[in-house]
Amino acid sequence: MPRYLTTLTLLALLTLSGCANLGSLPGSAAPAGKEAREALKLARVLRDNGRLPGAYEVYQRMDQRQQLSGAYLLEYASVAAAVRPAGESYALYERARRELGPDVASIAPAQRQALCTGLARAALALGNASNAERDFRCALSAAPEDAQALNGLGVAQTLLGQAQQARASFTQALSINPGYSAATNNLALSWLAEGNSAQAIGLLNGARHQGDVSLQLNLALAYVLEGHDDTARRVLEEQLEPEYATRILERFSATRQRIASGAPLASELLAASQQPLALSAQD
Repeated sequence: MPRYLTTLTLLALLTLSGCANLGSLPGSAAPAGKEAREALKLARVLRDNGRLPGAYEVYQRMDQRQQLSGAYLLEYASVAAAVRPAGESYALYERARRELGPDVASIAPAQRQALCTGLARAALALGNASNAERDFRCALSAAPEDAQALNGLGVAQTLLGQAQQARASFTQALSINPGYSAATNNLALSWLAEGNSAQAIGLLNGARHQGDVSLQLNLALAYVLEGHDDTARRVLEEQLEPEYATRILERFSATRQRIASGAPLASELLAASQQPLALSAQD
């Protein structure tokens, strides 16, 4: 299976809600002492208001004072995952895994979902697709209807060369959340990687009403690869200024020419898939 999906699918996965689903996880006794309880309260207020760097610093000080254990260590790891390198958050999640118990299956479902999802995302960021697949499956054992975990599992399967299984995971994620653009993009890109532009176009066309510009960029790319440049332009100009749409079309057309001249489809699609990252130039 081509590895061009590595960068884009990881971006789709890792820019998902981060700490958005982080609640206060039950299961551990409250930290001892008034100071520790007040610090925990402050960390949670900062976290819940999106001030993650500040929340991280409070959790870090508590950890240095040995005031965190069990589920509170898991809260710390989950915040660290949003603001620190993957290696650091992975180490924190591993500590939380050890503290919550040697048998992950016996951990309470909410904790197991948060722990395994965090480990899986960090593993992907560190390039360990095998561990990521294992841990996404662990997360799904706690929450089978978690569309983000299914999308993540599909990413890991893609990196492991399991294209058919990956598409099944993306499809299942979309059956749970039809408007989930990350899974839509990943499924479409999987079809494109196999040269099936028609399948990708059908999927992306059905989702274009969602208003996510990344869907329209990938749809335009698929149309260009099929030789339908005028249609691709119309798709792009639904959300982009004509001048900017023209620049994107020129890049996509160059991609098509290189593929026609024998350039590897995988590497060319990787380069083209980076286009969404340049959209800030239009702001």
